[in-house]
Amino acid sequence: MKLIQGNTTDVLPTLEKQSVDLVFTSPPYWKGFAYESYFNSYAQYLDWCAVWVQQLKDVVKPDGWFVLNIANDSETTCKAFELLNLCMKHWKLHDTIIWHVYNRQPANTDRQLTNQTEFLFVFRHHSANAKYYKEGLVDKYPEVFDTKNVGNVWKIPFGRSAHSLKKVCGGAKDWGHSGFPPVLCSLVIQLLTQEGETVLDCFAGTGIVGTIAKVLQRNAILIDRNEIPAKE
Repeated sequence: MKLIQGNTTDVLPTLEKQSVDLVFTSPPYWKGFAYESYFNSYAQYLDWCAVWVQQLKDVVKPDGWFVLNIANDSETTCKAFELLNLCMKHWKLHDTIIWHVYNRQPANTDRQLTNQTEFLFVFRHHSANAKYYKEGLVDKYPEVFDTKNVGNVWKIPFGRSAHSLKKVCGGAKDWGHSGFPPVLCSLVIQLLTQEGETVLDCFAGTGIVGTIAKVLQRNAILIDRNEIPAKE
């Protein structure tokens, strides 16, 4: 596992070209959090996204994958679709997975409905030779799928149990930025890569993607502007 502390847009150009099999990441969401304070406006945030989205083109292998996790929220109600449009200037949208977060905290307003969905936009350079490694996933994760096949709606709660991020990674908090549920990480990594291949999270946060990649015997590159918790 390779841990790199630095700004994503500075680090990506230094990585070996066409060295990554899968990028699985979730950028800052522009919701006013402390770690997003370096953006002066939503327009500046989108301009910044355009830079790293294009930079990823150079590091992903010709038959590799880029999976972007993003969601809309009460203030930026079309953010996911704006980032989708931005990505499609450089990538081919191959598939869309709906992450059904059925235990989301209820919205405490009558103005909007409780948002129980996030998106996993699955991109490639092209769709030729694309292959999902689906065998055994339904049997391994029966609680995720309603049918006997790997569909594009995944029922995965936020972790508040023995499978939570805190249990897997340690630390005082269940969730930080890029706090993917371990099951979500496992599914994405197993669906799109094989043992020995390389997974990149360019907004690593807690490092959960690297932790799960190591368990699944994949290589991992983690980038974050803050210090990433060391993984044994």
